[in-house]
Amino acid sequence: MKIDTKSIVYSRNVVEFATVAREYCAFLENVKTHNRKSFITASQKLLPLLYYKASLLPETEPIYDDGNEKFVSEDFYFDIQNNLKEILRSHDDFLEIYDPRANEGDGVYTVSISEYLTDVWQDLKNFTMLYQVGNAEVMNDALWECRTNFQEYWGIRLANAIRAMHFLLFSGIDLEQTDESKEEKKENDTSNWFITRRQNDLNS
Repeated sequence: MKIDTKSIVYSRNVVEFATVAREYCAFLENVKTHNRKSFITASQKLLPLLYYKASLLPETEPIYDDGNEKFVSEDFYFDIQNNLKEILRSHDDFLEIYDPRANEGDGVYTVSISEYLTDVWQDLKNFTMLYQVGNAEVMNDALWECRTNFQEYWGIRLANAIRAMHFLLFSGIDLEQTDESKEEKKENDTSNWFITRRQNDLNS
């Protein structure tokens, strides 16, 4: 049975997903306009919306046998990831809860928010670039690949990034404190100095 590609790719759910996907890509590509707190606050609102819109994408089948064209180069990928790392700094790493590697050990792994968000961005950037071509067959195959990758790969990464953002916002962490100020505080902390320990021993 022939697929009515136009009715699929121009359906409301797909158009709304494409809009949010473009917003997400622009958000990460312009991340330098944010400070750490504003970036995390905005992420906490945008990421769940993106997940919700992706979950509504309709089923379809690819038209062409060849794979879709890719637009994200390795350098482009690492530019985005490094900009995210620069904002998050020491808050970039977080403990992963779900991971297929859990069967190999205790199921606890430290992963990178910036890597997860960039992985999502990479797929969405390729999708949006193909979607704006205006060819229904090309758009259909881009949709099929994006929906498949959401289910099998980046959807769980997006979900875990949402969890990480929630933790950063609501766990009492001072997001406005710079890493430099934390290092300075650590250097000025005299609690471990030998003379301080001796004074504490004498007073105890």
